[in-house]
Amino acid sequence: MLTVSWVLAHTLLDPKKLPGVVVDDEDAKLTGDWKSSSATPGYVGHGYRHNGNAKDGNANARFEVRLPKPGRYEVRLAYPPQSNRASNVKIEIQHASGTKSVSVNQRNSPPVDGVFVSLGEFEFLGDSTVTVSTAGADGYVVIDAVQWLAK
Repeated sequence: MLTVSWVLAHTLLDPKKLPGVVVDDEDAKLTGDWKSSSATPGYVGHGYRHNGNAKDGNANARFEVRLPKPGRYEVRLAYPPQSNRASNVKIEIQHASGTKSVSVNQRNSPPVDGVFVSLGEFEFLGDSTVTVSTAGADGYVVIDAVQWLAK
C-alpha cells in the first residue's frame, strides 16, 4: 500500500496545484551562490536549490508574496531532507506585527506530508516575505518552496 508521504516524495508537486499561495525557489530573490538540484526526490516544482555547503554565510533567499486578502495564514517551508543538511537554518517571517525568527533542522523529514514544515501562524495585511539565510549553517541549506495557507 502506498502512503501519502511516499507518493508525494516520488511525484512532481506542481506549485500551482498546491493549496494556498506557493512561491517556488525559481521565483525567489536570491543573493549569493545557489546551485540547482533534483537529486533528492520529494520537492515542489522542477527541483530545489542549495548553497553548496559554503560556510561563508553570504547566500540568502527571499520568498515574496502579495496575499489574496489580509488575515491569518500558516507559513510552511518545503525542503527535501538529508543527513548532510544544516540543522540550524535561520528563517525570518515578516508579518503584520513585525518579524519572527525561527530555526529549522533540515536533516529531519518535514512533518507535513514529508515535504513541508510549519513555521507558524501569523497575521498579514497583504504582503509577506520569508527569508532563508545561510549564516552560521552547519551543513547544506536547501530552499524549495514557501506556502501560505489561510486559516
